Amino acid sequence: MSRPLAVVIGMGPGLGQALVRTFAGNGFAVAFTGRRAKAIAQYERDLRAQGLEVMGIAADAGDTVAMDAAHRRIREAYGEVDVLIYNAAMIEPARFVTPSAIAEARYGAAEGWAAKGEAASVDYVVDAFRTNVAGAHHAAKAVASAMVRRKSGTILFTGGVLAFGPWIEWGVTSMGKAALRSLGHSLEKELRPFGVHVVTVAIHGTMRAGTPYDHDLVAQSYLNLYRQPLTDWSPDYHYKFDEEGESDPDA
Repeated sequence: MSRPLAVVIGMGPGLGQALVRTFAGNGFAVAFTGRRAKAIAQYERDLRAQGLEVMGIAADAGDTVAMDAAHRRIREAYGEVDVLIYNAAMIEPARFVTPSAIAEARYGAAEGWAAKGEAASVDYVVDAFRTNVAGAHHAAKAVASAMVRRKSGTILFTGGVLAFGPWIEWGVTSMGKAALRSLGHSLEKELRPFGVHVVTVAIHGTMRAGTPYDHDLVAQSYLNLYRQPLTDWSPDYHYKFDEEGESDPDA
């Protein structure tokens, strides 16, 4: 019997790698994509050395031509997708129309990011939207037809607390997460009647090893959503350790 197939778009050293390990460690073949060819090749070698069935492909999530080629390679190697996880994003501190008032922006307890300084240009906003939202639409479109035909499948988007209220230094990222959530809700309305489960995972804290927001714990919640019965389906899933989650630093 062939393994089910999960595709993780947006592979990196944090949640991306945890997602691949979690699904591959639970009987899936996992194909993953990321922009940096050397890093993707190394992830593939390391994960295969652990006995996991994985395939890495270097491709920018916002580049539709590159992603079309990636999806073709995945279908040729493994067939149709059972679980699509869109984890790609441009996450950088950037205001829309005023220069940043600080040198470094912090997202919770994570390491600081150098603030963009000048207000975001229109080109920057469009580029961010291409990766943060349009790439998710493209990925969903690549797998949805087969899921609709067989009346099963799961599409998971990595969202966040910023989808529910923008933070001033993270305006462009906040817009992307809000739009991604809206896309997820629309797809859920379209695809649920065909037996396809679409969820945006809102992570309400900063992911760090050894905390309740450990990458592996968050990744396990994605696997749990794949296994979720129809009666429990919802377009939003809130990964929260406490009732409030992470608070707006601008408040």
